[in-house]
Amino acid sequence: MFRKFLTATAVSDTANGVFAVAATITAAAASHSAMAVAAVTIAATLPWLIAAVPAGVLVDRIGAVRAVTLANLGRCAAMFSLAGLIWADVALAVTVPALVFVVSCFQTVVDTAAEVVTANAVDDARRTRANGLLAVSTRLFYQFLGPALAGVLVDVDHVLPSVLAAMACLAAALVAAQLPRTEAAATSDEASTGFWDGARIVFSQPILATIVAVGGLTTIANSIFFTLLVVYAITPGPLGLSASQYGFLIGAIGVGAAAGALLTHRVERWLGRSLTLTLTRVGWALVFAGPLFADGAQLTAVMTIGSALGGMWSVESMSVRQLTVSRADLGRVSGASRMLTYGMTPVGSAIGGTVAFAVDAQVLFAVSTTLALLTVIPIRAYLSDRAIEAATRRPEPDAQKVPVSDSEGDAQ
Repeated sequence: MFRKFLTATAVSDTANGVFAVAATITAAAASHSAMAVAAVTIAATLPWLIAAVPAGVLVDRIGAVRAVTLANLGRCAAMFSLAGLIWADVALAVTVPALVFVVSCFQTVVDTAAEVVTANAVDDARRTRANGLLAVSTRLFYQFLGPALAGVLVDVDHVLPSVLAAMACLAAALVAAQLPRTEAAATSDEASTGFWDGARIVFSQPILATIVAVGGLTTIANSIFFTLLVVYAITPGPLGLSASQYGFLIGAIGVGAAAGALLTHRVERWLGRSLTLTLTRVGWALVFAGPLFADGAQLTAVMTIGSALGGMWSVESMSVRQLTVSRADLGRVSGASRMLTYGMTPVGSAIGGTVAFAVDAQVLFAVSTTLALLTVIPIRAYLSDRAIEAATRRPEPDAQKVPVSDSEGDAQ
């Protein structure tokens, strides 16, 4: 089950990467306006603020497998629609952001359902490794392969990226539809307790509340940093990088995060969950502080190492959430958690873009570094290995578990 789902996720992530980058390029080419590009960016991130919670309710109500299948079909339809509008050249300044928003709303369902499907597919001992493989899929296919394909396809024809992405979403839906529906979906009454039921569960448990608070604060720091980095790094900025050099730097960060995600289960086994979570904050602080003391190849190395440590956070925090939350509530809790963390992206970008007019970029890099390091305090206070173990729910025997890899003995 997990292998099939990982295949569907890789195809889906590739589609997401192709579509997102191509939509931005199309908006820029159609209007030659920074405002149009900003509109696409907002349309792509806003759903995490307004659609993540309803997505969690939907996943709990209809089941994760059905939700991810239907959401991928919805993405397919929206992407084909955009391909038609681009071909007809119909009001692209409006239609591109609108359909990007629709696709992103469906994406919140896909990502939320992915966490629940993984929780149902593998046992607790292998879950961190499974989450790491999902994170690697996002890094390699969404952040690397997808954008690379988008650039090539746009050079051929602006319609092609949306068509290819739509076909990939259809393929992902067909694979997902074949998965056994072993999840313990919530009953109608359980899933009808309100859109904010997931948030209530999060804030009623110190471990979940701490994960959300740390994740949200780091997202703000991350958004401030990357909002300013592009101007600071590319000529005539202080780092004096070319566009291609900057792209390589960002790519190195993605590769580092992918490597960290893949190794999380081993680091967890060596150091424990609490210390692993702490190291992720040190890693992101290293990334944010990098431009303050390094440049050139040294900066690339520093940011790659930092992102490798930081990339373990999403894997480890997801594993803790899956261990401590009932599967009947996991969709709603995941949706609320993602809203309160990923939803902080536009907040951080707005802060960085606004404050940068009055404050030097290096000061804001130092602020991002400080915020990352401050989050170590609640981790050490509330996310000890003993606290996580005490909060771990009892095993739920209703769902059949399968190994992540039958041949990997060290996953025991």
